[in-house]
Amino acid sequence: MNHVEPVPRRRAQPSLRLAFAFCGIVFVAANPYLARGQQAATPAPPSAVQSAGEKPKPPAQSAEENQKQPAEGSSTSAQKENAALTEAVESAHRDPQVLIKNLASFLERFPDSPRREQVVLTIYRQALQSNDPHMAIEYGEKLLAIHSGDLALLSSLVDLLGRENDAGSHAKAIADATQFIDLAERVSTEPAPKNIAAEQWQETCSLTRSSGFLMRGKLYDKAGENGKAFADYEKSFAIYPSSDVAERLADLAAKQGDGDRALEYYATAFAFPERSVDPAHREELRKKLGYIYAGKYKSEKGLGDLVLAKYDDLNRALKARIGQSKSANVEVHDPFQFVLERLDGTSVRLGDYRGKVIMVDFWATWCGPCRLAGRLMERVVADFRGQTDPLFLALNTDQDRTGVAGFVREEQWKIPVAYADGLDHLLEVTALPTILIFDRQGRVVFRTEGVDPETFQQQVEQKLHEALVALAPASAPAPSR
Repeated sequence: MNHVEPVPRRRAQPSLRLAFAFCGIVFVAANPYLARGQQAATPAPPSAVQSAGEKPKPPAQSAEENQKQPAEGSSTSAQKENAALTEAVESAHRDPQVLIKNLASFLERFPDSPRREQVVLTIYRQALQSNDPHMAIEYGEKLLAIHSGDLALLSSLVDLLGRENDAGSHAKAIADATQFIDLAERVSTEPAPKNIAAEQWQETCSLTRSSGFLMRGKLYDKAGENGKAFADYEKSFAIYPSSDVAERLADLAAKQGDGDRALEYYATAFAFPERSVDPAHREELRKKLGYIYAGKYKSEKGLGDLVLAKYDDLNRALKARIGQSKSANVEVHDPFQFVLERLDGTSVRLGDYRGKVIMVDFWATWCGPCRLAGRLMERVVADFRGQTDPLFLALNTDQDRTGVAGFVREEQWKIPVAYADGLDHLLEVTALPTILIFDRQGRVVFRTEGVDPETFQQQVEQKLHEALVALAPASAPAPSR
């Protein structure tokens, strides 16, 4: 039986607000090649590999690049380079980590390749998709040296560097965040593009500026520089209020012994009219609010009135934003900080699975090949039944969720099912089904789009066994919120 090809995502045209969202701020017109998982009207950039799961093919050279080749005596060297690049891709066998190493070796062998920037970009994108922050930082900085005004790249590097715990990375992250803020402030003074309404442009610029101060504030907060963190959080909240920033302000105010401001911001965070898929975090916020309130008034009497009044105030002030609810994961870059929603409304915290091998199947009800992939996944799950590792997740990408539960019942899936809730965008899932395997370090070590019924089960079970026998990483502290 032949390989069943994946189905391209039938995604609606992305909203401008999402295109500029904090975790992947993308000025599509100026920077088309970093938009995560979007079918934008702008052309995709040339790259050595579209995805580790696609059929490998070296990047095509432009006419300008071809002109750079010597007129004579170049065919042999060009053929060697093409052969080396093709070998680098094909020998990776769908393993993003191997592909990254192969392409890095290619650049060492051909440092003056006319396709150098394209290969660097591919390594960077593969490192992001496979959750390999160290390689993403290394090659992201190489790209930033070429595209110093790239907001998406700056945002990504700030997040990646912020995950590190050394002083050098902290200093670089602060510098990149400051550059982001300066650039965002400058862009906000420019007139709206012709194809964007003035109101949309204003909201986009406000969200972008607010995101910059939030990014830098989180860095200061992590480093214990509370005064600088509070100042940046205040600026972020003043530009574009959110529950997350209000809670961060409350936490710092409580830490500094300012109960009145802590109460004000906790009440704001709790009453904020936005969707949340993390009831556990909301309960934690409720406890903090109650603690501060009872500490001031000796009981919780009157707390409900305070929350209702704050809710009414926020609804009036944010009327234009109500109804444009964004995913709770919109400000998240690390897959293991995602909180997903099961079909019954309960939450799945991917951070609870750190150190585990995880196999994920991205699917949709309208995707014919996804039915076959689901049945093959069930066979794999059955072979590992009774073991605590690996873990399996089927993540649905439907925009209309009304038929998802019925589909799962019809197919009689036993694999745990949840909604992708933006993880598909982060990992650039552009075709369905897409199947990934995360190793114990949280890196993607296998990725495929579409399935071959004759080889799928054997192939993925081999990859799972390889990931299971690999040494577990040294324990590390959980990332801050």
